[in-house]
Amino acid sequence: MSQSLKVRPPGPKARRIIEALYKTSPPIYMPHPIVVKEFKESKLVDVDGNTYIDMDGSHGIRSITLTMSDFPAEVMHAVQRVDGFLLEVEHDLLNTLKLILDADYRFHLTSSGLEAFTLALTSMFEVSKSHSILLFHGRMEDAHVIGLTPLIVHKIPYPYCFRCPFKLEKPECNYACVDRFRELLDELGDSISLVVFKPANPLKCIVPPEAVWRRVVKASDEFGIPVLCDEVEFSPGRSGKIFWFQNLEVKLNLVCLGDGLASGLPIGLIMVEEDLAIWKPKLLKVSALSCIGALKTIERARDGSLLSKVHRLGRTLRKRIEELSLQYDLQGDVRGLGLMVGFEMVKDMKSKIPADNEAKFLSKYCLRRGLIVGFEKPSTIRLTPPLTIEEETIEEALGIIEDGVKELKQTLA
Repeated sequence: MSQSLKVRPPGPKARRIIEALYKTSPPIYMPHPIVVKEFKESKLVDVDGNTYIDMDGSHGIRSITLTMSDFPAEVMHAVQRVDGFLLEVEHDLLNTLKLILDADYRFHLTSSGLEAFTLALTSMFEVSKSHSILLFHGRMEDAHVIGLTPLIVHKIPYPYCFRCPFKLEKPECNYACVDRFRELLDELGDSISLVVFKPANPLKCIVPPEAVWRRVVKASDEFGIPVLCDEVEFSPGRSGKIFWFQNLEVKLNLVCLGDGLASGLPIGLIMVEEDLAIWKPKLLKVSALSCIGALKTIERARDGSLLSKVHRLGRTLRKRIEELSLQYDLQGDVRGLGLMVGFEMVKDMKSKIPADNEAKFLSKYCLRRGLIVGFEKPSTIRLTPPLTIEEETIEEALGIIEDGVKELKQTLA
């Protein structure tokens, strides 16, 4: 057991709290059976006094750790959400967004990312009179559109290169996924009101080639169909740019953001192209705390030295995980961008059968050693720490992961 752990997790206090929760609430999925008491930048302290290195960052949502000192006293006296009024901090946030983006956008704040996504869809439907969308689908995209009836969703397989839906390999594939997209545009034409895509899959750390999205946007523009970029699950700075879509270097009609904008505080944002007039007057519903959280997060994400560190540490993580996979003969796919790194473990590279048990073993071993990593099926270890993590903490985490890999290989032997 690590020196940072006083008791093996979950400790007695955590177990009592979790058991009490199950008596009053339906069972919930807890990938890490700990109860957090305190956040310390890239570390967590639980109710039993254990300290953990946080390499998951709340699924990558938490760019920075916000503390009480980040919030002015006058705001703390009125923390509730305000409806029907404009808050000064809302103006500050919207003005900051306007200043850092070259393109001309209008902004609409909401109380959550899901609310932003839903409002963007329904507003487009009111304008186009069509309820059909083309969706590069995945788990969260499906969840977003539940209940939006009468919605017609035409799904396109996500560009998941390691498990290509067309059974092809790069670069010979020549972007067959985009060819399929164009075929659907030719087939459906004017019936489509919106194209929706997520620039990456943050849970599985899947990062499609940027050329795919550039071609999707270009084809949509040729057909006169607006494009919505779904960044609801992303946090500023994680990709090495303030916003993920900036890596694509294309003009987008709509962008939706969620809690990651404020490092986990509830907020949503719609960015809509200036000449795409789709909004009817609506009441703003957002809290002052969330606006300040977003301002603090963006302020840190705009720091050039922090973004340089994100690129550098991201390269270090990918390189070291690749070296571990070669050294210990682990099969799989190391991928990511910036401080979003994933390792999908498989039985062998020919069949690509998910090595779920092996990935779970590694995840549980890390927790026993005081390291929190993400785990996502199929058999993917996710490393998405807060952006403020220090290099020595990364090295400590990599040391624990290597020890876990050694024990895994001994167990398999």
